[in-house]
Amino acid sequence: MPDSSFPDKKRPFRLGIGGPVGSGKTMCVLRLCQWLKDGTSLAVITNDIYTREDAEFLLRQGVLPADRV
Repeated sequence: MPDSSFPDKKRPFRLGIGGPVGSGKTMCVLRLCQWLKDGTSLAVITNDIYTREDAEFLLRQGVLPADRV
């Protein structure tokens, strides 16, 4: 994705994804990471207070290094 698509190149672009359990949030994050990883510096913050399942899934898929999840 070219840098010109972001409104302000000096600030990070942030995207929040919410929804009920099983709605596909983690898969959406996976697909976004796969799509953006080659031209963009990425980090993902997961907010599951009970498990690390989502973070571990993203790590197993290899879309981001451990220090970026």
